[in-house]
Amino acid sequence: MRVFKEEQRFTQWWLILICLISGIGILLRLLSIEDFSENLSIGKLIGPIVGLLVCVGILFVKLHTRIDKFGIQVWFSPFSFTKKAFSWKDLETAHTRKYNAFSEFGGWGIRVFRKHKAYNVKGDKGIQLKTKDGKYFLVGTQQLKNVDRVTNRYFNIQE
Repeated sequence: MRVFKEEQRFTQWWLILICLISGIGILLRLLSIEDFSENLSIGKLIGPIVGLLVCVGILFVKLHTRIDKFGIQVWFSPFSFTKKAFSWKDLETAHTRKYNAFSEFGGWGIRVFRKHKAYNVKGDKGIQLKTKDGKYFLVGTQQLKNVDRVTNRYFNIQE
């Protein structure tokens, strides 16, 4: 059985720079609170802590893609609730294509626009899936040729 696996991270230099600058700013803001016992309320901490968690989280999130004889699975770790699985028999089409993350989906990450959904972290190449019930799902990839080879092998068996 041929299996394709890919792990991707948000590695864009500008995103890492934004996270570092934001993280430093948030930490400096927290350190500037002079008297923690009197002036500190939960409301003052929620925003900075959430911001810090988002910045750190972006650096550790991974997009996983697995393609095998059963179908295509995709998820963001460490978030198991993001797992999507598409069996070959439930797909009408499966092919690779170029896309524009901003004009088609509004950016990278978990993106939803009407019947169109996307999981992507960078780049402009992906696996376009259309289910038999008319829903579209795009999975970003950096290994277009390998994805083409494995997808064509298993998808064409089902037809």
